[in-house]
Amino acid sequence: MENRINEIKGFINNKYSARKCGWTSQRSEGNYDDCFSDGYECGVSSVLYDIGIILGMELEVPDEPDYDY
Repeated sequence: MENRINEIKGFINNKYSARKCGWTSQRSEGNYDDCFSDGYECGVSSVLYDIGIILGMELEVPDEPDYDY
């Protein structure tokens, strides 16, 4: 079980991006093909952050969305 938890922690360390947690639809304005990808990346990083915190990991705090572009 401990080995599996370490695998999950390694996955989170490799895939989590605090910067992507702040991505909004405004980031893709003018390039609407990116809206889905940006939303997906934002959601994945947000979930990875939550799981990492549950596992007791120290992760960079997620960026807040910037709605004032």
